[in-house]
Amino acid sequence: MMKTLLHRLLAELPDAIRYALAAAALILSQHGLVALAFYGHAAPLAFDRMFWLFPIRQLAMLPGISPLVAIGGFAFCLAISTALVFLSLRRADRLRRGGGLALLTMVPTIQIFAAFVLTLLWRRRAGSPAPERVGNPAPPHQLARGTVAGMALIVLAVAVSGATMGAYGWGLFVLTPFLVGVITGYIVNRGTLRSRGETLVAVALAGLLGTLALLMLALEGLLCILLIAPLAAGLAIVGGLIGRGVAKPLGPQTPLYSVAALPLVFLVDAAMPPELPIVTRTSITIAAPPGAVWASLTANRPVAESPGLVGLAGLAYPVASRIAGEGEGAHRIGTFSTGTADERITVWKPGRTLAFRVVRQPPAMEEMSPYRKLHTPHLIGTFDTGETRFDLVPLPGGRTRLTARADHVLRIDPGLYWEPIARWAIKQNVTRVLTDVRRDAESRVKAPRHEAGLAAHSPHGQSYAQLAD
Repeated sequence: MMKTLLHRLLAELPDAIRYALAAAALILSQHGLVALAFYGHAAPLAFDRMFWLFPIRQLAMLPGISPLVAIGGFAFCLAISTALVFLSLRRADRLRRGGGLALLTMVPTIQIFAAFVLTLLWRRRAGSPAPERVGNPAPPHQLARGTVAGMALIVLAVAVSGATMGAYGWGLFVLTPFLVGVITGYIVNRGTLRSRGETLVAVALAGLLGTLALLMLALEGLLCILLIAPLAAGLAIVGGLIGRGVAKPLGPQTPLYSVAALPLVFLVDAAMPPELPIVTRTSITIAAPPGAVWASLTANRPVAESPGLVGLAGLAYPVASRIAGEGEGAHRIGTFSTGTADERITVWKPGRTLAFRVVRQPPAMEEMSPYRKLHTPHLIGTFDTGETRFDLVPLPGGRTRLTARADHVLRIDPGLYWEPIARWAIKQNVTRVLTDVRRDAESRVKAPRHEAGLAAHSPHGQSYAQLAD
């Protein structure tokens, strides 16, 4: 008995070591990318538990990271995860088990444990009955089953992760669309192998029907779906091709087991949400003295500039502001397109600095839905504004440099996907406010000059307004 066990161990060990080394190299390449990025930005990097478990999240928290680097890092992460899935599926095929674990290597952090378990698994004995493949059902029937299964998984995942747990992370935005593709591609090819085009059409149809179901069941709005669509579509395509590829070597139920792990990933996302700080700084030169700029900043008035693409996307944008009182502790009310922000003045230095902190946040966006009001959990709490600060610096020629610094926190994964979108929206909103302040402040300076010009050409050097009196 011991001799047989030792013989099996020696036979399995080389393949297990090769897989472990290859999987470790792929996983650690993400840590190498993060370390390289921090080194390139001359930023300190703590090699703590968060670094080893969530390397890509650490990259999203890198101060001053450019959108190009963030997008490139996220693309690298997805490429590594895809390669790890293919590597793990090959091992599962040799083991004749573990197909569900192989699919879970698509998700960062979870992939570490899934690869570890796959390394420890032994090959199914030759005498053990292999899973039987099903027959050849009618193609239309099989296509319908695959499409409906993918649609049902979309609705189930959003209902459990978003509506129930309030978890918006890797499980919902990465693993779910990937598994939708895998399961749809697997089912439609399980009896009869179809072309890649037919498989991807079934995957696309499942995604379309799932989107319609989310809208009609009031689980999500159209704008949020459109924002995640590029990432979800790419992952679903990769998953569909993988599902088609494993339809033959794996058993009839193997990939379906991976769905059971989704709630576990959702729990991890809910228990450990990210806290990604986003700090933006934008400056503008105004042809007006600091006094006029300060008067414009503290005036109770609407923002006249058009919201542009931010408004079309349904994201929150400032509409007006009002200050009750003066000095630190005064109440500032910010009216946004999605609601009202309750703010408190923290710095009040006339002609120099104005700063305020948001006490109560308005929703981050306004969903487009067939229903009049849609209150999905991610509208509150996933994106918060901290302190906003305006600094006024006098310049020669009666001009002023106005600098706005805004602090925000993003609590949604994958951060490298959502952070560039958030930074773009912040940049658009801040630039819009600064442009509006410049227009208003410069008009305050031009008005007295215009009055003075009229007075110079009127009888007795008086303005026409004074003559009318």
